[in-house]
Amino acid sequence: MARWERFRRLFGPDPRSDVDEELSFHLEMRIRELVERGETPERARELALRRFGDFEGSRAECVAIDERRRRRMLRAEHVAELRQDIRYALRMLRRAPGFATVAVATLALGIGANSAIFSVVNGVLVKSLPFRDAERLYEVRMLYPDGTEYSGLSAPDFMSVREESRTFEQVEAYTGGVVTLLGVGEPKQVLGIRVSDGFFDLLGLRTALGRGFLPEENEPGRNRVVVLDYGFWQREFGGDAGVIGRTLSLGGEPYTVVGVLERGARPPEQGDVYAPLEYDETFSAATAQGRRSEYLGVLGRAGQGVDAARVRADLERLGSLLQERFPDTNGRLTFTAAPLRDVIVGDVRKPLFVLLGAVGFVLLVSCANVANLLLARASTRQAELAVRAGLGAGRGRLVRQLLVESAILGLLGGAVGLLLAYWGTRALVAAQPADIPRLNEVGIDGTVVLFTAGIALLTGLAFGVVPALQATGTRLMSALRRGGPGAGDGGGQRMRSGLVVAEMALAVVLLTGAGLLIRSFVELTRVDTGFQPERAAAFRVTFQGAAYESGDLVRNRVDELLERIGALPGVTSVGATTALPLTGLGTIWNFAVEGAPPPPPNVNAEIAVARVTPGYFRTIGAPLVRGRDFTAADRSDAAPVALINEAAARRWFPGEDPIGRRVTVGPDVREIVGVVGDVLQRSPGEAAVPQLFIPYAQRTTSSVRIVVRTAGDPLALAPAIRAEVRALDPDVPVTDFTPLEQLVSASLARPRFYTALLSLFAGAALALAATGIFGVMSYSVAQRRREIGIRIALGARAPDVLRMVVARAMALAAVGLALGISAALALGRVLRSQLFGVGLLDPLTLGAVVLVLGASAAAASYLPARRAAALDPARTLREG
Repeated sequence: MARWERFRRLFGPDPRSDVDEELSFHLEMRIRELVERGETPERARELALRRFGDFEGSRAECVAIDERRRRRMLRAEHVAELRQDIRYALRMLRRAPGFATVAVATLALGIGANSAIFSVVNGVLVKSLPFRDAERLYEVRMLYPDGTEYSGLSAPDFMSVREESRTFEQVEAYTGGVVTLLGVGEPKQVLGIRVSDGFFDLLGLRTALGRGFLPEENEPGRNRVVVLDYGFWQREFGGDAGVIGRTLSLGGEPYTVVGVLERGARPPEQGDVYAPLEYDETFSAATAQGRRSEYLGVLGRAGQGVDAARVRADLERLGSLLQERFPDTNGRLTFTAAPLRDVIVGDVRKPLFVLLGAVGFVLLVSCANVANLLLARASTRQAELAVRAGLGAGRGRLVRQLLVESAILGLLGGAVGLLLAYWGTRALVAAQPADIPRLNEVGIDGTVVLFTAGIALLTGLAFGVVPALQATGTRLMSALRRGGPGAGDGGGQRMRSGLVVAEMALAVVLLTGAGLLIRSFVELTRVDTGFQPERAAAFRVTFQGAAYESGDLVRNRVDELLERIGALPGVTSVGATTALPLTGLGTIWNFAVEGAPPPPPNVNAEIAVARVTPGYFRTIGAPLVRGRDFTAADRSDAAPVALINEAAARRWFPGEDPIGRRVTVGPDVREIVGVVGDVLQRSPGEAAVPQLFIPYAQRTTSSVRIVVRTAGDPLALAPAIRAEVRALDPDVPVTDFTPLEQLVSASLARPRFYTALLSLFAGAALALAATGIFGVMSYSVAQRRREIGIRIALGARAPDVLRMVVARAMALAAVGLALGISAALALGRVLRSQLFGVGLLDPLTLGAVVLVLGASAAAASYLPARRAAALDPARTLREG
């Protein structure tokens, strides 16, 4: 033990031993005095200890005081040394402004890209939803026999879930649609949301002015009240508090404004105005009426401690009960639920994480590049470091100094990168790309700043540790003895080459991913959408109010409008529909083929339904494959007829001719009179699903999309079209005037956005990797000047030297290429779901990656190679 204590004291003070020695000294002196006075040694020790008091307590207190003093001194010493290291590091960086600028810019690119994408991931995926008990909120859905889910319930099903669920504390519903607002400037269409009595309470939404809805305001005849969205209130009413109590005309009916939602209140279905649902006779858990009219979004808050599995099990139990009670309407259906966060986020989670991983690769390439710079710089500082070591600085002290320099570079790069991320996220939010949800939550907040600071510091240490260890290795003193920078630098050169190979491999992974997405995007643009979008546009009109109380009035007005628009100069065709291509399926109705056996249990007996006017398919350029189109004779008093698309013919009439067959669609029995070509309903990446079309005259709706095909630019006719609508009825607004080409472009927005970002990151990584090759080859040429000069003096020609340097670069690129393609194929599984029409082993993509990487490596090495080939051997040998 004594030997161990002596060994510990070699490394600094030992407060415990020091206190023991000090107290023992004073105790022995007192004992000696008492012995001199005549006391026996034993009696003297007893008296000395008694007079001393609490020896162990005093000893412990002294040890504690000495320990605190020692820690304060050590902290002060460390802080002083750290300040000295920081001042020295800043002084060294000021002496090398070129190096510092390149290093900080390289790191800022990688860190800024990571911070920008992290801010998107944080805002979209990480931040809590702005609702009360957000993690306990679920969307209730219908679960169909084939396993598909539909996010809509009927009124009686909603009431069944509300009254009989065992896992939900509260269940509420909502539905939305466009309504015409009159009396506030020009007539305009606004998005109206009708909600159940506890909807605002469920989400924790409060009002900035006025009040919310009262429970009795859902009763028939008492629901003519409205709450305004805060943004809508600001835009349309200038933030006037006097709006409370004002009467608005919405859909031709008077509504009294009773409140304004607070700023930032954003329900899952955000509208301009909110009104109570009218609880008619279908809002009953005991009725079978209306059970297959699914139009309500339903949200539920689970009880405390209830997980998603219990919620789904309870809903399946309830679905089984309803199957027994109402076999005609609920016989093959049940319920399920999805967390509200998953519903709002949708399918962007995986692509965003892919992008976050991609920018992580860019950061790694940036780190490798700066590490290469530090290795090259360390070789020129070996004499300086050797002198410091000769003066007594240990390796740990030198490593710490170099790591402080690296950390400062990382923090400076993080500061600049945070600025780049701020600009990038602002531009991203302003552009509203690809309909990414929760973009309003994206921004630079405290979490993003902490993330940036963390990766900046970790990055600084990551790219600094290897150069620091390399620079302070065993060859350090040999540099002082041999007196040349870079003496004994073979290990450093190998390290730099290894870093370049790593950069190349990471760049190849990103290039391969970007190439696959580009190829996939090209394939998407080649998909036949089934219609001709060129020189065609669509707009929405809604007929509401007392003038359009009956279907005949609406139908006659639509006919008049189509006739007036069709007579405009330049219009070649016009038609109307309730479901435009690439905008969704429209409504879903029950479907059965007369005389056919019932479908298997795992097949949905339903079909997507749209209403169209005669001439609609000619207007959008969809072909009639068989039978006839609708005509003016297909009126409301004529025999019910229908058209189906080719997907429906394949699904419900395989190997048969569907013309003349009778089908049950909703409440009607209709005869199929024609088959039209498949028109994509959702996106180019999703095949057309079975769809049925009925004459608009036989099933009239108040809101309709009118499509116009013109001889020239359809947007040029927009003013004339608006004038015709205004002349027909000045209270009917024209909204959503959209070229059909824009529908196609919008359907490709997300793949275009992801492809563009990943391509940008891949390009940045490739540029950094090429810069790394350039730096390594330039440094190699500088280190081998004498060798190259001797080669030239002995007869080597310039092309030989050029070939030697370029071949070295190409060898590094080849190794990086092999490693990168292997890694890309291994990581390719995460991209598989984002690809369309392209496999992971796409030869065109892999060939392009090889070509681009080889060309980049050759270009990056050409300048150093040409400099080497132009060396003057005599001058080089004289300079030594």
